Amino acid sequence: MSIKLIAMDIDDTLITDELVITEACQGAIAAARAKGVRVVLATGRMLSSAIPYARQLGLTEPLICYNGALIQPPSGGAPLFHHPVPLDLAREIVTIGEAANLHVNIYLDDRMYIAEFNEYTRFYLAVGGIEAYPVGDLLAFMDRPPTKLLYVCEPEIAAKWHVDLREQYRGRLEVYVSKPQYVEFTALGISKGSAIKELAEMYGLGPEEVMTIGDSFNDIPMLEYAGIGVAVANAPAEVQAKADYVTLSNEEDGVAEAIKRFVLS
Repeated sequence: MSIKLIAMDIDDTLITDELVITEACQGAIAAARAKGVRVVLATGRMLSSAIPYARQLGLTEPLICYNGALIQPPSGGAPLFHHPVPLDLAREIVTIGEAANLHVNIYLDDRMYIAEFNEYTRFYLAVGGIEAYPVGDLLAFMDRPPTKLLYVCEPEIAAKWHVDLREQYRGRLEVYVSKPQYVEFTALGISKGSAIKELAEMYGLGPEEVMTIGDSFNDIPMLEYAGIGVAVANAPAEVQAKADYVTLSNEEDGVAEAIKRFVLS
């Protein structure tokens, strides 16, 4: 059965290390869409941070953001799906992070809130191209369930907290690593894979009609869901092992190569 839906990660997959979409990738995506294939961006980014890439590609399909916690059309309007983190658990994650002197981001209404600006804020903003809103006391500010929470810290510290908190919150929250410096928290059962499944079912498609492309650990659920799960060559070995196919790196037009191989050939 032919591929009718392509879902791809943005950072380190679709875009280069310079945060741009190459002409080759733009051309392959346009050719797939001309064949009637739906193309969806599936990212850990906020909606406002993903929309510029969707617009550059001329996409009209809903965007999967916050690792699957939000599915919303790029044109705005009400979300198709929104699965925030329960407030009591969100408060626990903030408390743990602050006690360990970790930088904590919380996301409400597609805005990122922090306690104060620091080096980790500047690092995150350089990648995401968004604004941050310092509010001082995060626990006092957070009066409703956030879409996602995130720690920004050194890679070795992030790796430790990912392992510890994934075990501590097993059966209560999803804990992901997207970049080596990030530990991300979403509601239980929420992932890029669960979001793509929701979208595919909305379109009347089965997994065998879906191709996904990603590079990191938070992409594994969508690689496992899809009929064809593709990892880029710059993905860690553990991620590549979960893929059906390993394409070229994000610096070598890996997205374009995969689309040409499985959709356009």
